[in-house]
Amino acid sequence: MNTDGYAATPQAGGLPHETSGRGAGRAPEERRRWAGVSPLWLVAAVFVIVQLMVVPLWMPLGWDEGVYVSQVGSRVPAAYFSAPRARGISWLAAPAVLLSSSTVVLRAWMLALWTAGLVAAYWPWRRLVGEKVTAVAAAMFAGLWVVQFYAAEVMPNTYVAYGAVAATGWFLRAVSSHDRRAAVALALGIAFIALMRPADAVFIAAVLTAGTVVVRSWRRWSAGLAVLTGLGVGLLPWLVEACARYGSPLARLREGSDVQGGMHLSAAFGMQLRALNGPLLCRPCRSSWSYPPLSGWWLALPVLVAAGLALAARRRRAEPVGFAGLALATVCAAAVSVQYVLLLDYAAPRFLIPTYALLALPVAVLVVSGVGAVSRRRRPVMAGALAVLFVMHLAGQVLVLDRRTNSQVRSRTALLDLAQRLHQAGLRPPCTLVGSDVVPLAFHAGCRSEALTGNNASITRKELLRRTALEPVAAAGNSRHTPRYARRWARCSLMSADGTPWYVFIAPSPGVRPERC
Repeated sequence: MNTDGYAATPQAGGLPHETSGRGAGRAPEERRRWAGVSPLWLVAAVFVIVQLMVVPLWMPLGWDEGVYVSQVGSRVPAAYFSAPRARGISWLAAPAVLLSSSTVVLRAWMLALWTAGLVAAYWPWRRLVGEKVTAVAAAMFAGLWVVQFYAAEVMPNTYVAYGAVAATGWFLRAVSSHDRRAAVALALGIAFIALMRPADAVFIAAVLTAGTVVVRSWRRWSAGLAVLTGLGVGLLPWLVEACARYGSPLARLREGSDVQGGMHLSAAFGMQLRALNGPLLCRPCRSSWSYPPLSGWWLALPVLVAAGLALAARRRRAEPVGFAGLALATVCAAAVSVQYVLLLDYAAPRFLIPTYALLALPVAVLVVSGVGAVSRRRRPVMAGALAVLFVMHLAGQVLVLDRRTNSQVRSRTALLDLAQRLHQAGLRPPCTLVGSDVVPLAFHAGCRSEALTGNNASITRKELLRRTALEPVAAAGNSRHTPRYARRWARCSLMSADGTPWYVFIAPSPGVRPERC
């Protein structure tokens, strides 16, 4: 393959060696030392440094993180686990959660996984499109603010992206060779996605399975079997829980659709664009468009992907695997985004992380090939111009990252302070907080979180009143309205550090002193 283009012929050790030029034959000691280091590791190291500079490891856990972490920790009661969720991310965080109650330890562990995952995801693509393209694709993906923000978060979306990129790459390796290790890696990649988000795994597996049928050169039974085996193994925990808690997988799917607000045909492109630079959750999505000038890359993305595919198509005869791989990655990106842009009536920046990870590949081909297409004398100028554009783009992403991080630090720290005031009032573990928005507050207070209504309804009024005789119980929310069941409970009005009003209604219980809150 042509190393001046977008692919490199696999050499011993996986790197193309230099055959001509001023440096040929010299191979100084420093050069030999770095020859075996993939640029992917350097990309990962750079963005870890950026992440550590902007996002503090001590940032308190958010709503969804509290739900996931509480499933594997013994220090906080398990929060209600709704039907759409999967337990893979909880198991991924479990070693740090079980080792320590420190948020810093947990985030450091997740950041280490993020770093290794970035390299592992793009690793199989090195032999398909070359070292340069994989490094550029990884850099473009990792440079997005939403990827950086969730790097140390206990959230599944980034790991779905890693699994999708890796599985697609290993699929191409499996159908283009008789390497059994590629088939095994493919099965593991699909299973990993299914453990994180089962629905995303089904979409990816459907595309890969269809590829083994539609494309004649991909008709390898081992690849198709690996996809189906990985999907079956990864879905097994979800299926077992579906039968145990909901009666059947179909019942869980119906419950999950209800929690999402009813999945139906709904064009959410505009919502995704408005939520591109935040807020973290746009539901209902009526917020204004944040930082429109910094959204140009998103609007240009389809054009850049099409240009990368067109360029690859021109080289189809010389680079058949490269073109097929880019086309497959694009189809998988479209498939995994279907439910988020066509079936939901709300948006969140993290929903499209897997799509960005896959589409970074054809865009990287366009960038690297654009540099390689000009004369050697002009290449430094072209490379410099593209580097300046990328640095400007990265600066905009860091700006958004800094703003969103500061906002989350303020709101999450405010909940920590509220939890301390509840402790002062005698609401200490074991205890129960009830309300539609109490999950993060209950997590920080060490209480069990319950809801009487809404998507996360988990307890009846009768059960709640019975619990007041066993442990401290309080209802909390942002409304002044006193719940009917809490009319005889003591009322406590609080103002969080970020200016959010909270009204807490505390049930009579020995040791509880509402006046202290």
